[in-house]
Amino acid sequence: MKKIFALIATAFMAISASAQAEAGSITLQPNVGVTYTSATGDATADPAIALTAGVEGMYMVNEKFGLALGVNYTGNNTSTNDVINSTYYFNLPLTANYYVTEGLAVKAGVALNIHSQTKVDGESGIGDFDFGDIYKSTYFAIPVGVSYEMTNGLVFDLRYSFGVSDVLDMKGFDKKLHGLGTILSAMYGDKNTSFNTLSFTVGYKF
Repeated sequence: MKKIFALIATAFMAISASAQAEAGSITLQPNVGVTYTSATGDATADPAIALTAGVEGMYMVNEKFGLALGVNYTGNNTSTNDVINSTYYFNLPLTANYYVTEGLAVKAGVALNIHSQTKVDGESGIGDFDFGDIYKSTYFAIPVGVSYEMTNGLVFDLRYSFGVSDVLDMKGFDKKLHGLGTILSAMYGDKNTSFNTLSFTVGYKF
């Protein structure tokens, strides 16, 4: 009887393992996590932590290689002194995933970030003010990272996204905000600025 149970358990594990990497299979993975964002260029803003949540779908081309497309709502926050700049994007990453060994994948791709909202709050002297108009509607980033999938379906993902296009509409500072844009100018300077973001998420693949 023990041998029968052992055989059943072994067969079930083999089926699960093969289904996970079967060519042509499609999986979905909701995930939640945190981000740590820094501004590039001549920005003086400090990195800050925010939240991210979304879902990712993956198509396995073969047992080792898969293509994944995600939709996330992601915070790219920065700070200067007591002023918090909370900027949120709809993040759409397309990544190629290569499984080095069972459960362990390295990945790289491109991501489109669509601006949702920006608020500056804290001891800025103006309270909670919407600065969204001075941000460009989109920016692009290059995500690279690594993930590990456990046999119970949990997925741990660590990736770093390099911003490759400008996020700010610098000409709109004074025109759109009537001088209040100088607060953001002090944080980001007057050169091209983008976001580099480190993210860690925990998901469940099914």
